[in-house]
Amino acid sequence: MGPILIVGMCPSDKPTLGYKQNATFRRLESWMDRLNIRHFSFINTFDYPGDPKMSNVDFERLNKLCSEYNNILALGGFVSKVLSKVGAEYYSLPHPSPLNRLLNDKEYEDCILKECKEYLI
Repeated sequence: MGPILIVGMCPSDKPTLGYKQNATFRRLESWMDRLNIRHFSFINTFDYPGDPKMSNVDFERLNKLCSEYNNILALGGFVSKVLSKVGAEYYSLPHPSPLNRLLNDKEYEDCILKECKEYLI
C-alpha cells in the first residue's frame, strides 16, 4: 500500500484535534485504525466551511495533488463528483458524519471498510 490521500468536502467549523474533537473526525480516525492506516494526507475540496458548490473548488490544485497519489479516498458524494471531474481514480467512502444514517447499519459500515481495504491492496 502506497501513500494515501483522503479528500473531504470542506473544513468543519468544529475542532478536529484534541479533547473536543468532532464526531466526524473521530469516525474517520476509527476507520483508519480498522484499516490499519497509520499515516495519510488529507485535503478538502475547498478551504472554508460552507455549502458544497462546484464553484468553490480549486480544481487545478486538487488535480495537481491527486496526480501524486495512487490511493485516494473520497469522503461522500460531493467529493466523488469533484474527483471524477479531475479524472482521479478513487474509492468513495460515505461521509463519516454522525448525520449519515447509512452508518447506523454496522454491517454496511463493515462492508464498505472491507471494500476499501481491497481497493488499497
